[in-house]
Amino acid sequence: MNRLMKFGLLAAALFSGNALAVPIYSNLPATLPPSLPSLGYQATSTTEFGDHIQFAAGPRKLDSVTITMVDWAMASTYGSSAPGYQHNLTFNIYNYVNDTVAGPLIATTTQSAFIPWRPEADTTGTCLSGTWLASNGNCYNGSAFNVVFDFSGQNVIMPNGIVFGLSYNTQSYGSTPIGQPGPYNSLNYGLVATAPSVGTDVNPDSVFWNTSYPGFLTTGTPGTFGADTGWTGYAPAARFDAVTVPEPSSLGLFGIGLAGLAGLGATRRRKQAR
Repeated sequence: MNRLMKFGLLAAALFSGNALAVPIYSNLPATLPPSLPSLGYQATSTTEFGDHIQFAAGPRKLDSVTITMVDWAMASTYGSSAPGYQHNLTFNIYNYVNDTVAGPLIATTTQSAFIPWRPEADTTGTCLSGTWLASNGNCYNGSAFNVVFDFSGQNVIMPNGIVFGLSYNTQSYGSTPIGQPGPYNSLNYGLVATAPSVGTDVNPDSVFWNTSYPGFLTTGTPGTFGADTGWTGYAPAARFDAVTVPEPSSLGLFGIGLAGLAGLGATRRRKQAR
C-alpha cells in the first residue's frame, strides 16, 4: 500500500463521522434495573416531560440521547404474540431562557421506538396480584428499558446548558391524541433519585413539565412546558453523548497535507515515466 493510499484511509477514519462518543451528561443507572419509579403520560395528563441540565466539559457535537422508560403493558392484555410494539417518541432539545417556559428549539427527532412488553404477572404467590417477579426476588408493576435517539446526522452543537423534553401521544394527551386505548397508555418515563455521574441537574427539586391538569402542579402552569418544583428524588433518566468537532484550522492543514502528498505522488510517477 503506497503512502497516498494510507493517508486516504487515515482521512476516512478521522472524518467519517465515526469519532468516539463520550457522555457529557448522565444520570442513568450503571446497570439497567428491572424497573424504576416513573411518570405515566396518560395517567398524569402529560404532553411533555424533561429537565434543565448543564453539560460537563467535553465535546459538544451531539451524537445520541439515551433515556430509560418503563412499560406496564403485558402482551396478554392485548392478545399479542410479539415481543413488543412500536410507538412514536419525540425528543426535543431547547435553549434555556427561564423557568417559565422552554426557550427556542435547538433540535428534535421523532422515531418509531420498540417497546417491549413487561413480563406477565407472577403466578407463584410471591408477588401481589398483577405484579411480576424479577430475578432479584423483587416484584414490580413496570419493566425498564432504554431508548436511544440518534442525532449523529443533524450536526447539533450543544450549548453548555439546555432544557430537554420527551413527548409522545396517548389516548387523551400529546400533540395529537390517539383517541382510543392502547398499550401506550401504560408507557412511562423512568425517574432516578441519584445525582448525575456526569454533568449537572441545575435544580434537583425542579423538572420541566407540560400537564393539562393543574392539580398535579406545585408551581408550574397547566398546558405550558415550564418548570415545576417539588420533585426532589425524581429526575428524568437521560444520557447525552457527544463527539468532538474538528477545528477548521485542523481541517485546512489536513487538506494542505493531503494536497502536498498527492503532488508528491504525481512527481514520483512522472520521474518513473522518464
